Amino acid sequence: MKKKKVLFLGLDAAMPDLIKKFVDEGNMPNTAKLMEQGVFSRLETVFPPLTAAAWTAIVSGAGAGTNGVPSLMVKHVGEELDHWHTSFDRNEVLCETLWDVGKRSGLKTALINWPVTFPLGAIEESQGVQVAGSLNPPFRYFYMPLWDIASSAVFSDKLLKCNQIPGRAVQIQPKPAEGWSNLPHSYKPVLEFEITVPPTYVEGYKMQVAIYASTEEGYDRVLISDTKDAGKAVTDITMGDYGPWIVKRFKARDRERDGCFRFQLFELSKDGKHFKLYQSAINTAEDYCIPASLTDEVKKVAGTYMEVDDPWAFMDGWMPAELYIEQLGFHADWWGNATRYVLANTEWDLGFSWVGTIDHIEHVLYSGIVPHARVYDPNKADWCMEQIRTVYKQVDDNIGKILEVVNLEETIVILISDHGMTHLDWNPYVKEHLARKGLLDYVLDLTHDNPSNLSINWEKTKCHPLEPCHAHIFINLKGRDPHGIVDPKDYSKVQEEIIKALLDMKDPETGESVVALAIRKEEAGTLGIKEGPGYDRVGDVIYAWKPGYMSHPFIYRTAVKYRDGSERIIVNPELYEPAELCRNFTGVHLALPSLHDMHALLIMAGPGITKYERKHTARIIDVAPTICKIIGIDVPKDAEGGVLYDITDRIKE
Repeated sequence: MKKKKVLFLGLDAAMPDLIKKFVDEGNMPNTAKLMEQGVFSRLETVFPPLTAAAWTAIVSGAGAGTNGVPSLMVKHVGEELDHWHTSFDRNEVLCETLWDVGKRSGLKTALINWPVTFPLGAIEESQGVQVAGSLNPPFRYFYMPLWDIASSAVFSDKLLKCNQIPGRAVQIQPKPAEGWSNLPHSYKPVLEFEITVPPTYVEGYKMQVAIYASTEEGYDRVLISDTKDAGKAVTDITMGDYGPWIVKRFKARDRERDGCFRFQLFELSKDGKHFKLYQSAINTAEDYCIPASLTDEVKKVAGTYMEVDDPWAFMDGWMPAELYIEQLGFHADWWGNATRYVLANTEWDLGFSWVGTIDHIEHVLYSGIVPHARVYDPNKADWCMEQIRTVYKQVDDNIGKILEVVNLEETIVILISDHGMTHLDWNPYVKEHLARKGLLDYVLDLTHDNPSNLSINWEKTKCHPLEPCHAHIFINLKGRDPHGIVDPKDYSKVQEEIIKALLDMKDPETGESVVALAIRKEEAGTLGIKEGPGYDRVGDVIYAWKPGYMSHPFIYRTAVKYRDGSERIIVNPELYEPAELCRNFTGVHLALPSLHDMHALLIMAGPGITKYERKHTARIIDVAPTICKIIGIDVPKDAEGGVLYDITDRIKE
């Protein structure tokens, strides 16, 4: 009997109900094909239902207490409570994965864009191929844990809103050009200004910008060069154009990396007074594949690797919605083309390929389609749904590309997501709430340009949340933590103090508690968090938000001056920051995994599989053991999930 292959196509945040809706509408024909001949099931995700934690659980069959990935970030025992590591680092995973089992079984693996597999080396070259990607690539990892440092920027004559990531909107006034050589003919006097790329955090590159008029109608083009020699321009664009990719050597945290970026001209008035010049996110320009030679091959068929140009530019209002959707499409296409090439041109038995664009659009617009959301506007609901529908279709189109090189008579194809989404009404500032309850003490320093302008007074701090998405709160325990003040005999007492404080957080409008559940670490098993190799990374108190709430990742939005002398963030005197449609996240996934909207997706089709819709929700940790059973390999050593026998028993040999 011919050996079965397995291909996981990971669709971050794909929601079962939306998948069904768009399939029924005829908007996702390729997904419909798999559903028509395969298994469909809802999946209960892990707690907390966050990207790194959930995708690690999918490939290990184990929860956070075992696999070591408890949240968006990881805290190591013995380190200060406000110090954390990115959970997207594969070295944080403490248990076996499916590709580890595959190696023992002599199977070849293809990892494409899959979360928590960077730095490169998740597999050896003899074991298969790896294409690093979103959330993983060398340039973004280079900046971790503050990965948004490498995000986009905008240069404009106006002071533009910049609430998302500070310092990225730079106000500049053009002046008459001086000292240039080789300028093209201009029907109006050439204007100039200087920019720094990137404008924040790291030492950037100064670049010279010239605005000129190539026709008698007025200013219409922007030329960008490293020096005032237009003959060596790296970009010469008009409105709507994307310039070529520009490669530079960047330095941060005593490391150097090659990164690439490009410009787009959003606005330019004929009189040259008003403009908006956009700089893309900085992406890796180095080898990001195993073997290294695969990088150039992927570039040829999929183009330059492009990180999703983050939702921040759209939410701050710099980028029109249609351009943001276009950029999501670029990334979906990169994913589809890269995956198609690797699967068609390399040897593999287990394939894992992931795309994150659905998660991006839902984070921004999800509340716009939820009638009971605080920001819901019936006049905008259809528009919001159409944008979400478009992104799902972009993904489905690329699923079609991939399936063209996959033989369903020998390959089990699994469409799977990691979590669902719920609406967002308010962002509570958890640190400030804990401070008001006497459990945490801090000082804000607004006199310098370091974004980490918060100092903890450890002598008065009993606990500290794991940032940025919280869910875990650690007690400042004597004998365990560097600045511990809580005596071990008072451990349980402080746990109860924290739980009481959390449950006392009230909606500013309704007065109802915003926390659904707050429990002691010893009770974490009720959320699927068992004692295992990663148990010491689990908070002393664990809590979950009700739908409509998620802890704000910052202590407060603070007024900070940046390199250009401008201020981008203001002090927020309120304990709760309201969500605003198209201006910050209105879709989140930090609620209880059992909630209907938080469910993930499982579609499985391939040899011997017949159409079957499960009546009951499976667990996300059941997927790995089930696949191992189907193809006859060992289950990952630390797996906590079980085999879905109602699926395996229906498969015809």
